[in-house]
Amino acid sequence: VMEKRTVDYVATGEQQPETDHALQKENSGTGNSLNEFYRDARNGGYFSYDLATKSETNLSLFLRFWGAEWGNRKFDIYIDDEKLLTEDNTNKWNQSIFKDVVYPIPDSMVKGKTHVRVKFQSLPGNTAGAVYYVSLVRKKN
Repeated sequence: VMEKRTVDYVATGEQQPETDHALQKENSGTGNSLNEFYRDARNGGYFSYDLATKSETNLSLFLRFWGAEWGNRKFDIYIDDEKLLTEDNTNKWNQSIFKDVVYPIPDSMVKGKTHVRVKFQSLPGNTAGAVYYVSLVRKKN
């Protein structure tokens, strides 16, 4: 179902997809959990990707997280240089399964653009992620 709605996506933590999406990073690392790759960033570090919007609006950001993260997992998500929201995954679900979360993006953040940079900015003393999958999807009609 999601595939039909996907405008662009990146498999995080995998070299070729990250290169294809112009990865930028600082204090960031990758890993693998249950055969799924991820990327995170620590202590004020960040990572970001360039994603195509195909000049569409009415988009959402679709992210996959692990549902049993502990420690300080507070981070900001940016679309270009505008903050979309602050997420805090610390003990949020306490379930050992992957959690898919969809965040609506205000049209003002994507209007008139062919690409946006989606950035995950860790807060001091915190880790951003781990993020297992990043995509731009069309909102359900």
